[in-house]
Amino acid sequence: MPISKNFIIKKVGNDYMIIPTTESNVNLSKIYNTNECGYFIYNKLKDGLTQDEVLMELLKEYNASEEELKADLHEFILELKKRGIYND
Repeated sequence: MPISKNFIIKKVGNDYMIIPTTESNVNLSKIYNTNECGYFIYNKLKDGLTQDEVLMELLKEYNASEEELKADLHEFILELKKRGIYND
């Protein structure tokens, strides 16, 4: 599974926070805030979908162009990788 098991996602107000679960003291630099679309992507990746499959699901769910969704997905995954949340 590309999504690390060392993170959980929690809803806080209208946003979602991806939080590390392995450290006794939470490292705030590893907490990542995201929106509903990020939550959607995170859960699809956690379910084991490939990036191409996630893109197809995004196209079904959101009223945006394929190019726009592909760019958003790419940017989101880069941020997850940078924070150690996603490894493909």
